[in-house]
Amino acid sequence: MTISRRNFLKTTAVAGSALASPVYLRRAWADEPLVVGSFGGYFEDSIREKVLPKFTEATGIPSRSVPTSSGTSYYAGIRPAVAAGDPPIDVGMTGGGEIIRFADIFHRFDPSNVPNVKNLGDKFVARGKDEKPYATAVLSWYSTFVQNTDYFPDPIKSWAEIWDSNFSNSLGWTEDITISGLLEITQATHFAGEHLLATREGARELMLKIAELKENVTLWYRDEGQFQQGLQSGEIPAGQYYHDVTQIMIADGFPVISVFPKEGGVIDFGSWGILKGSPRTDAAEQFLNYCCDPQVQGDMSRAIGTAPVVSQQAAGMSDEEFAAVSSPIPPIFVDYDFQVREADWTTEEWAKILSGA
Repeated sequence: MTISRRNFLKTTAVAGSALASPVYLRRAWADEPLVVGSFGGYFEDSIREKVLPKFTEATGIPSRSVPTSSGTSYYAGIRPAVAAGDPPIDVGMTGGGEIIRFADIFHRFDPSNVPNVKNLGDKFVARGKDEKPYATAVLSWYSTFVQNTDYFPDPIKSWAEIWDSNFSNSLGWTEDITISGLLEITQATHFAGEHLLATREGARELMLKIAELKENVTLWYRDEGQFQQGLQSGEIPAGQYYHDVTQIMIADGFPVISVFPKEGGVIDFGSWGILKGSPRTDAAEQFLNYCCDPQVQGDMSRAIGTAPVVSQQAAGMSDEEFAAVSSPIPPIFVDYDFQVREADWTTEEWAKILSGA
């Protein structure tokens, strides 16, 4: 069976425990509920069933969820409503690229109103040019090096090993180089300390280094299920994949392991932002503050199967719980500023390089 990320979230949502409620100062709130938009499907089910009831219990703020897309089309579609002061949701979730592309539609909040934001590292807090915060990461997930142990029993130690000839015609990799993290992996591995993605010349240097993988990568995949099946069967015995989904494959008895190389796994995350014009800004700030609470972070990870955006110690997670979703090795972050600025150029340039043009 192919385990998509949606199926994975369904599995963890069913298996996860209920969230505990930290202590918050309660006060009277209007009966109109806070409307929280989140990625659709089983993830939204998990937010509705396992997060919002505990938030309401802890704060007294009524809330409800609606499914939304995380992509550009959704936020482009609601931009006119936000500009008119009538956003369809109060709080929205989005990925790193969209949180930059649509920074203008999100409310800038006073950190003193969201004190738990101090628990997050700088890269987990989106700030405008004025340095005022407007979104906070609340959950994350990793892609790592995954290998079929029947074919490659020894875990790699560094991403540098994927260029070795022992992986000739053996690897599967995400085709979209702008979001796969391969640019950032290559920079961290072969150009440590440099910021090549600051310029097109530097980005092209990275792509030329990545092109050296052509003899090793047998599948540049768009469909993650295709790679997953090849990984399980040994037809494509190694490559880049999701750490959390790999844990499900391991539990199902497949001979695979997820490896965090010494340079780190590639982290991606979802962030909450408050839409400008929301009539429930105060309640929305309380919601962001609640989700950044370390105790809630640990409980969300157990309930939903995502990684916390605070430390293992702060989240109160056991080594086993933390290893299932994360790693103590500092992560590799996707350069979203570059992705937003140069995605089209990079896609075209990479296609030329890959084809040998």
